[in-house]
Amino acid sequence: MDYERPWTANAERTWHFQKRARVVREWRERFAWLARGDRIPPLQRISVAAVPLVMNRRSLPDVGACFPAVKAAVDGLVDAGVIPDDSPQYVHSICFYAPLVGDLEGLRLVVTEDFSRVEQ
Repeated sequence: MDYERPWTANAERTWHFQKRARVVREWRERFAWLARGDRIPPLQRISVAAVPLVMNRRSLPDVGACFPAVKAAVDGLVDAGVIPDDSPQYVHSICFYAPLVGDLEGLRLVVTEDFSRVEQ
């Protein structure tokens, strides 16, 4: 699998709508494939921690800048059947961490089942 740095909200603003649709579709498919490969079972409610992975400190993105990539990844969890929908009923929280500098580029999602009570 090819790894790539998650795109940012600033970059997305400059894209043509067709490019945005293609990139979102690719990331949704990748994260659905990863969720299936990791055999993540259907869950009632989740919390998500997002960590962008970058190979150098040059042009480090802001902490929440990768929101569009994370949204596409969560949509991939829906496509894989981990949760029925990405509404607040099923996604309790999404937490963004600062980019982690290392040996590869990508996006790490840590998905945990959230047992907190749903407010109605």
